[in-house]
Amino acid sequence: MGPHRIITIDGPAGAGKSTVGRLLAQSLGYLYLDSGAFYRAVAWAAARRGLDLADAQALTQFLQGFAPEVSADAQGFHLWLDGDEITRELRGPQVSRDASRVAVLPGVRRWVKGRLRALARDRGVVAEGRDQGSVVFPEAGYKFYLDADLETRARRRLKDWQRDGDPPALTEIMRQLAARDRQDESRGEAPLTVPPGAARIDTTNLSVEEVVQQCLARIRAH
Repeated sequence: MGPHRIITIDGPAGAGKSTVGRLLAQSLGYLYLDSGAFYRAVAWAAARRGLDLADAQALTQFLQGFAPEVSADAQGFHLWLDGDEITRELRGPQVSRDASRVAVLPGVRRWVKGRLRALARDRGVVAEGRDQGSVVFPEAGYKFYLDADLETRARRRLKDWQRDGDPPALTEIMRQLAARDRQDESRGEAPLTVPPGAARIDTTNLSVEEVVQQCLARIRAH
């Protein structure tokens, strides 16, 4: 797992991590890893089994036998469980809220970290999330932290959710994102922070292509 074959992209929800990560991975021929998809998969699968998402012991036991398969292509990061793709089921607002609940549990975070590091063992990866450059891959050769103002991030999230159903109002999404920011930044286990050595990019007024080009320019410069 050479450090220069690992690129991390961290930042809050709606900053553009997923789209930038996917396009950057395509440009480099690397595997794109969406860490948030694993948290959503844990929340979705545990809820389907009727587990209490606040019960750390029950979730830790559940994770011992939970082994979704992964793939990535031009459309994004995909998760499969028992031969069925579950990616679409993980996109809704309720699953996102449930994912934020399980993401604060140390046992869940350790499980996700192990899965991500295993996937990066023998290949180049672009891993995006909230603790990739600080906790999961602190040795990464290239680290980026994407951010944007709250309203811009909320409008992006609204656009995503409109594809899959009836989303909340923009003001409610802004409230949810602000609450998630506070939770992520203050949690005791792997809080959201700018990783040491990360290049910080404000995406508020940038197109996706401009952000990708900034990332590629920094990588190629080294």
